[in-house]
Amino acid sequence: MASRRPPSDACCRNTGFSLVEALAALALGLFVIAAAVALQARASAALRVLDTHARMHETARQALAVIESDVRMAGYWGLAPGHQNVSTHPSFTFPARCGGAPWATDVANPIDGTNNRYLSLANCAASAGGAQPGADVLIVRRASARDIPLASTTVPAAVRDEVLLISAREQGELFVPQDTSNAIPTGFPLAAAPGMGPPSELRSLLVHAYYVSVESSVGRTIPALRRKLLTGGPGISDEELAPGVEDLQFRVGADVDGDGAIDSYFEPEAVPAGARAVCVQLWLRLRSVERSGAAAAFGATSYADRNWPASNDGFARMLVTKTIHVRNGRP
Repeated sequence: MASRRPPSDACCRNTGFSLVEALAALALGLFVIAAAVALQARASAALRVLDTHARMHETARQALAVIESDVRMAGYWGLAPGHQNVSTHPSFTFPARCGGAPWATDVANPIDGTNNRYLSLANCAASAGGAQPGADVLIVRRASARDIPLASTTVPAAVRDEVLLISAREQGELFVPQDTSNAIPTGFPLAAAPGMGPPSELRSLLVHAYYVSVESSVGRTIPALRRKLLTGGPGISDEELAPGVEDLQFRVGADVDGDGAIDSYFEPEAVPAGARAVCVQLWLRLRSVERSGAAAAFGATSYADRNWPASNDGFARMLVTKTIHVRNGRP
């Protein structure tokens, strides 16, 4: 009878991992997982930074677009050739807000403002926690680019409580229709000569004062770009334009000698009397609405007549600047 051989040790040996091998594999797996988690955290942080800067870029574009379109049209008075041809109707009235009637009628200063301070005018308080200390206030005065259809000497009912400008080729006049029995001032014909354009145009007067507030709709610690503007009544309202703007500075490139060229750049309140604004240098300093971490450190910056120290408060910051040329306002 054939004998059976006992099973060899090779057949009975356990083929799984040893304890040492299992621990090594576990350690390697934990290392890979930790590296993946760290990489994901860094990627998430980088994504947050990119998203923060993208939102600040969008805020900057929005704010610059609004201000630029306004500044370019500063000193536009309809058909009237210049501010010296624009008068104010004797019956013109305006509430005692932001200094009263001069707020609207100071057409000789289509680009105006204050330097490193808010407006010192009666009944003209800044909204949203007050004005940001050290920021400029930029004021723009002009007529609206859109005219109001005028079929007769009676002003349309929808704009009878607004400050309006009626203009012809040689003159213009500011008035409030409800003070003139809803009629346009005399001396502005409606009938056009054959082949000629309209002899008179009726437009709304626009006066905007751009400033920076301490608070915004996003939060009480988030500043914002705001503006005061003429409204019906007539009156002055206040609106938020862009949260996250913490400083506004500007300089006026002015023609002093009347040759049409820029002679120098002046800080607000330092433009020589009679000089014409040719362009506006504008700076906006933006701050993120949320903290972005240590990567948000921002170095010391100097622009216009402001000097900002370095900041490392966790908020991302950005400085944008633009030179805007004024199309109107020639004497």
